[in-house]
Amino acid sequence: MKNIDSIKYFLDRWETVDQGYDYTVPYHKDVDPHFTSLPTFVAEFHNCKIHSAPILTTMENKLITNYIWGLSHLSKHKPQKSHNLWYEWGEEVNIEMSPVDQEFHERYTYVWLPIDEHSANNPWHIWIDVISKFRLIEKRWSTNFARYCYVLANESKYMERVLKELFPDVKVVVMPKNKVWQFKHLLVPSLSNSNDGIITPHLAQWLRHFKGLTGLKDITPHRKIVVLRPGAKMRKIKNSDELMLALKGYEAVVLEDMSIREQMKTFAEASHIVAAHGAGLVNLLWCKPGTKVVEILDPKQIHKKRVYPVLSHHLDLKHKLYLSKTVPIPMEGDKKPVGLKKKSDAINFQVNVADLIQHIE
Repeated sequence: MKNIDSIKYFLDRWETVDQGYDYTVPYHKDVDPHFTSLPTFVAEFHNCKIHSAPILTTMENKLITNYIWGLSHLSKHKPQKSHNLWYEWGEEVNIEMSPVDQEFHERYTYVWLPIDEHSANNPWHIWIDVISKFRLIEKRWSTNFARYCYVLANESKYMERVLKELFPDVKVVVMPKNKVWQFKHLLVPSLSNSNDGIITPHLAQWLRHFKGLTGLKDITPHRKIVVLRPGAKMRKIKNSDELMLALKGYEAVVLEDMSIREQMKTFAEASHIVAAHGAGLVNLLWCKPGTKVVEILDPKQIHKKRVYPVLSHHLDLKHKLYLSKTVPIPMEGDKKPVGLKKKSDAINFQVNVADLIQHIE
């Protein structure tokens, strides 16, 4: 089966929703500030099959992953640990697809929302990579995105919470793991985010307008907050007690203890935010323009962890990075701790409180 890895395949066949955009975000002196977002589109496939890996195969024996949802290294190169679809990854992939479990015959009804199981409960991925696709459907046909039925590749408890609180009319069906479904006609929106954080400029503002659903439009920012992560596996602030004693007028917030609406309200009310890098910072979407943000980051990650400086740029927030001393999380032999996707994430932060306070001011 031919593995499609060129965006030209899509742009030659379907109308573009967003063109590619060049923009500049000078978030650190050692990082090239020039970024280019990819064009977006909504593909349409007939008589196609989908699998929860997640992959899509066309009736012309094309394999669709790139620009729709990129497969993880594990899925590509160690399939025996997550599926049994192929033995070797390459330009041609020999897929051993199991029989079709369910068939769907409607047209202009179903929308494919692929996401891998390791990303399915990450707030950044849900808002920026999944819910963002509602916008492409809306823009492509000038229609209410809630009229369609969305097919989610893997269960997401976080998305369930978002839909229940904000979009109760949106219909979602979740694929069982390692099943194959066939569609007579399937709508397939592209990613609005490429290379981990290079988003289509219009996306952030479009997502931000959803805070109107919770009556947050007329809030005046008045709170200074420090986001703590006591339940996280990594990137916790080891000396958070010392930091909170020194930061006069700041309050600690723990996002995992809040509903989606409470998280939105907290960030909408914030005039100042201090937080370690983490998916909870996707709540910057709800901040008012001009909100001051200090993101605590591992100095080794400045070239990779650009997601929130870029997001803040599109939201007109004042974003600074504070590069902190890190403390390694002990490994269990050669294995990374349970709950971590990458060994490079196995760190906590030991901040220099006096230095951080100067950075905030």
